[in-house]
Amino acid sequence: MSISELYESFNVLRNTPVYDFTEPKVTADGNSSLSQIIGILIDRNANDIFIPLSGKVAAITMRDILGIRNITSSKPSTMGKIIPTLNSDSTIAEAVRLLSLYRLRALPIMEKNEILGQISAKRSVQEIRDVMLVTHIGKINTSDVMTRNPIVISKTDKIASAKQIMKRRRIDHIPILQDNRLFGMATSKDIIQVMLPTERIGRKSLGIDDTLNRLDLDIGGIADKSVLTLNTDDTLRSVTGLMVSQNSTYCLIMAFDEVQGIVTYRDIITLLGEKVKEEIPIFLIGLPDDPLDAELAKSKFADIVKLLKKIYPDIEEARCRLKIREIQGARKRYEVDANIISTHRIDTYVNVGWDLGKMFDQMSDSLKKRISHKITQRQKGSRFRSRPAA
Repeated sequence: MSISELYESFNVLRNTPVYDFTEPKVTADGNSSLSQIIGILIDRNANDIFIPLSGKVAAITMRDILGIRNITSSKPSTMGKIIPTLNSDSTIAEAVRLLSLYRLRALPIMEKNEILGQISAKRSVQEIRDVMLVTHIGKINTSDVMTRNPIVISKTDKIASAKQIMKRRRIDHIPILQDNRLFGMATSKDIIQVMLPTERIGRKSLGIDDTLNRLDLDIGGIADKSVLTLNTDDTLRSVTGLMVSQNSTYCLIMAFDEVQGIVTYRDIITLLGEKVKEEIPIFLIGLPDDPLDAELAKSKFADIVKLLKKIYPDIEEARCRLKIREIQGARKRYEVDANIISTHRIDTYVNVGWDLGKMFDQMSDSLKKRISHKITQRQKGSRFRSRPAA
């Protein structure tokens, strides 16, 4: 079974109402302190918390908290971002689109201006796992869905460095290396626990005095050494099942003791994204709310893939993820992350900007230049090889 065929097997799940998978909501009062909000997130093992605001809902995530300098004096009301909500009839496909677009792990389900519950990426992954258990799936490997070459950090780097990387790159997991070998894993939750006031975490938990700046400690000191790992040739079913059974938000993908990639909830729920009907399977996740912007993204990405297909006939599929990096009034700053997958290679492209049309044009120009360079190099190599021996 190909990725395209696997996509079709999720059609029923994709169109299922989110009400069927409603979970208990994670909320806080608008007057809650940031320390209280962090406490709720940690106690509920959650990444997102919702704050009702007169008909709207604001969300605060672990990544948002990473950007705070002083937890005790910061006000949640200045941090929360207004997010879209779902109703009971919204589909899983719509939920997954918004989760990816707004870089959330949960979304509130509303009825009559009241939060009834939430739908999470974790629950979506569980349902994907259940579908795969009853579906005949061929050899689809972890390497087919993983995010390649994740950002890593050295065991002796400071916690402050990891915090800045997570904040800047908008990620929640950083593998930690020692002598180029996997040492452990640090998450945004681990770092936030370090940032908490001493009375919350306790002095003995880190073995340091109050006067020391905990963020100046080595990241290796808070590393989780029980890292969830699989190999590049393990199956998609294996990684999904392992993450669900171990209640893990990630799985590192290894080859010969080297980190090759990472699979997170976001990588797996991509399977529930929108497929563009073209000769080559094209998948997009996180399409914009505006129908015109969504259609623009689909058509421009499809045009790019069709152009590349003329040059590289062995292209098998293409994926594109759109994420909102920043919102200023009605304007949205996007990150576009594309992967063009062929038999022998994967071409990747990442760009950030305010104008979606311009960003896809820049992607097209960049890939054309990259291809032109490769063709030139091959031609030079061909001329060199054809040169007669002396």
